[in-house]
Amino acid sequence: MIKYIAPVLTALHNEKEIDIDSCLNLYDDLIKNGMDGLAVFGTSGEFPHISLAEKKKLIKAATPVIKGKVEYIVGTGTMSREETVELSDFSFENGADAVMIVSPFYYGLSDESIFAYYSKVADEVKGNIYLYNFPDRTSYSIKPQTVLELAKKHKNIIGIKDTVPDMAHTVDIIRTVKSELPDFQVFCAYDNNFAYTILSGGNGCVGILPNIAPKLFSDWTEAVRKKEFDRIGEIQQKVNRLMDILWFHSPFLATTKAVLVDKGIFAKDVMTFPFLSYPAEKRKELTEFMREFE
Repeated sequence: MIKYIAPVLTALHNEKEIDIDSCLNLYDDLIKNGMDGLAVFGTSGEFPHISLAEKKKLIKAATPVIKGKVEYIVGTGTMSREETVELSDFSFENGADAVMIVSPFYYGLSDESIFAYYSKVADEVKGNIYLYNFPDRTSYSIKPQTVLELAKKHKNIIGIKDTVPDMAHTVDIIRTVKSELPDFQVFCAYDNNFAYTILSGGNGCVGILPNIAPKLFSDWTEAVRKKEFDRIGEIQQKVNRLMDILWFHSPFLATTKAVLVDKGIFAKDVMTFPFLSYPAEKRKELTEFMREFE
């Protein structure tokens, strides 16, 4: 099973209020351009800065647009296990196919603590879970053996998004877990690692760049499925070039939002505080860069 899932950006009216109409415009664009799934409130969706009430509004509004067309995933991880379970169950009640749960961040956790956390959450939520490993943000990494033990114990833990730039850890997960549980789904998070992940036996990518160039990535996915290696290599080089956009400005989410405003999909490129919008004086450079991918 090969999939490309877009962790969608969140449009805002202001620093606290979600622009639901713009969000739905983005979802429509991604679905029409061939994405296999959408993940609402992943890292790309600025989830740590958005209130539970606002999240619930968007989850409900997204359901009729996404449900039944592509896989509908909601990022529900928070610093509170109780809130994570609440938001997960709310998501399932409103049509989500699965939730993606990052483990508690800030303090480093032992392997035993990671296993205990996800075990308790998996026992309590009412649907399928993707683990979300993001060591740059949590200060620790979920080891492949821990992933295997969790997946063997909990049938509703069905996959993992592994957000590490070096493929070695992702490949270790593939080798460790899929040797015993071949249906377990393993996704990279850096778009340029998609083909490598598939060649290594994984399932695909949950990466930000389809937000701004969805057809490029659906074409790439189709080429991979058909094993069109010349085409795969051609698109790989385009993706490698597009990856440069992530270093235009910090945070890179502001850059990608600015692109969506230029495309007429988002009304504004407002960011959650304390993030700042993409600088106006650099917009021409960004517009010219994106012309390469039209």
